[in-house]
Amino acid sequence: MKILIVDDESINRTLLANMLYNAGYKDCVEAENGVDAIELFVEEKPDLVLLDVVMPGLSGFDVASKIRNLADETYLPILFITALEDNESLVRCLEVGGNDFATKPFDRHILIAKIRAHLQIRALSDRIEQQNKTLRLFNQRVEREHAIVEHIFSHAIVNRPEVLSHFDCLLKPAETFNGDLFLCEASPSGGIYFVVGDFTGHGLASAIGALPVTRAFRELTQQGVSIAEITSELNRILLTFLPSDMFMAAVIGEINAAGNRVNLWQGGMPEVVVPAKTDIALRTIPSRHMALGILDESELNTDYDTINLGHNEQLVIYSDGLIEIVDANGEMLQEEGFANIIKAQMQVQGKVDAQSLFRQAIAHGPSSTLSDDVTLVVFNAKPINISTFRNAGEGLPSVHEIALNASHLKQPDILQRILQLAGQCEGIQNIRSVLYTVLTELFNNALDHGILKLESKVKTDIEGFHQYYAERDASLKALSHGRINIRIESLPSEGKVLLQVQDSGEGFSWDRGRTLSVQSNGQELSHGRGLPLIHALCEKVWFEDGGKKVICLLDTEY
Repeated sequence: MKILIVDDESINRTLLANMLYNAGYKDCVEAENGVDAIELFVEEKPDLVLLDVVMPGLSGFDVASKIRNLADETYLPILFITALEDNESLVRCLEVGGNDFATKPFDRHILIAKIRAHLQIRALSDRIEQQNKTLRLFNQRVEREHAIVEHIFSHAIVNRPEVLSHFDCLLKPAETFNGDLFLCEASPSGGIYFVVGDFTGHGLASAIGALPVTRAFRELTQQGVSIAEITSELNRILLTFLPSDMFMAAVIGEINAAGNRVNLWQGGMPEVVVPAKTDIALRTIPSRHMALGILDESELNTDYDTINLGHNEQLVIYSDGLIEIVDANGEMLQEEGFANIIKAQMQVQGKVDAQSLFRQAIAHGPSSTLSDDVTLVVFNAKPINISTFRNAGEGLPSVHEIALNASHLKQPDILQRILQLAGQCEGIQNIRSVLYTVLTELFNNALDHGILKLESKVKTDIEGFHQYYAERDASLKALSHGRINIRIESLPSEGKVLLQVQDSGEGFSWDRGRTLSVQSNGQELSHGRGLPLIHALCEKVWFEDGGKKVICLLDTEY
C-alpha cells in the first residue's frame, strides 16, 4: 500500500515516514506543499493520504477537495494531521472530503490503528470494484449473446404474413425472451394449423424450447397430418430436448378451409372462449389434458374437441400470464374475471380484439409490469384465403386393410399406429387431417359403442366424462373377443378415398345420430357429435349390416 504524506514541516514528514516504516508501510511519498501534493497524487496514485491543514499556499482543505475530485469514484482515505482542535475546523476536515483526523500531538498507536483500518476498507473497495468490473464485462458479453440469440429467434420463429393475417394476436414477454409461442401455418387442404404454447417460466431458459417445436411444427403441417399426430410428435420432441422440470402447456388447433370448424387439443392451458353476441352465456372449452413434455407416448391422450363456429363468430385463446395479473390486494384476474372483460367488450363493440382485451386486463393490476409472458389470440370465423401448393403428379392407387382382434384393441397406441399406416396412402396429402379425423371418429365409435357397448349419454359434464372413461378402461381390460376391420382405398385418378370400418358388435340405428344434439340454452352437448361431423367431412356416408359397417367417400379436393 502506498501512502502520500503532505506537510510543510520536514521534521513532521520524517516522523510520520519513520513511524509508518516501523509499522510495515515502507512505500511512502512526501510533498511539502499543496501543489506538489496534487502532482504527486496524479503521478503516484497513493492508496491513502496523510494531510496537514495549515500550509503556505494551498491549505489542506483546498488540497483535500481537489484530490477527492481527482479520485473520482475510487475510495481514497484522507486523514488530516492537524494542530487545530476547535470543533469547527475538525468538522470542516470531514466536509471537504476527509475521512478521519488526528490532532497533534497524536498517539502513534491510535494513528497506526486508524491508518490500518482505512487501508483495509480501501482494499475491500478495490476488491469490490474489481468484481464490479468483472460483472460489467460479463453483462456486456451476456447482452451481446442475447442480442445474437434474439436475432436468431426473430428470424427462426416467423409466421407467414398471409397466414398470420387471419388472426388478431398479441404477445407480451415479461423479459427479453418470450416463453410463450404462437405458430400458424397453412394446411394442404386450404385451412390453417396453429399452436399457442406456454413454456415453464419465462426468459431465455423457457424460450429455448421454441426452436425444436417450431421446426417440427413446420415439417408436420407441410405433410397435412392430424392434430393427434402433431400433439404426439411435439410431446416426443419436448421429452427429448427439455429437462424434466420443464414442459409446454399448449393449444394445438386446425381450422378448416371454410373457417367455421376448429379441431382443438388443449393441455394445461386456460379455457378457450367463444364470445356470445347475445345474453347467452359464453361458450368455454376447458383444457382436458396435461401439458406436453410430461407424459410418455403410452400415457399421452391425443383426443381433441371439434368446435363449430358461426360466420364471424370468434375464438379467444390466451396463456395463463393474462389471468395471473394481480390487483393491489394481490388478487388474480383469473378466468372468471377475464370472461367478464370479454362480456363487457361484446356488449359495447359486438366483438372483441386482442389489444383492447389486454388493455382492460392489465388495468386490473396496479402497474403495467408483467410477472409472466402473455399471449392472446383471437380468430374470426370466416373462409380461409391462402394459396396452397397442389402436387400435379398423380399418385398410384393403393389399398390398406387392417384386421384387429381383442388383443390389438387393448394396445394404448393402436389408433396412432392405424393413423400412421393410413398416412402411407398416396393421393391423400390434401385431406390427410380430414381422413385422420373421420377414421378416429369411426374407430372410436366402433370400439366404444359397437364392441364395448358404452353409452355416451353420461358425458354431460366433467363427472360424466370421468365415469365414461372409467367404464371404458374397465371394459377394455376385460375384453376377450371382438374385431374391427379397417379398409382404406386411395383412388388418386378419381380424387377420392374410400374408407370402411366394420366391427363385430350388434350394430346401431344410425339415423338417431344424424342431428347434432343441442341443449335448451344453445350449448352443444358433449356427446353425439361423431356422425354429424363425419357427414360434414365426407362426400358420402352409408351404413351396411345393421350399422356394423360404415363406408365413407372422401374427396381429395376437400
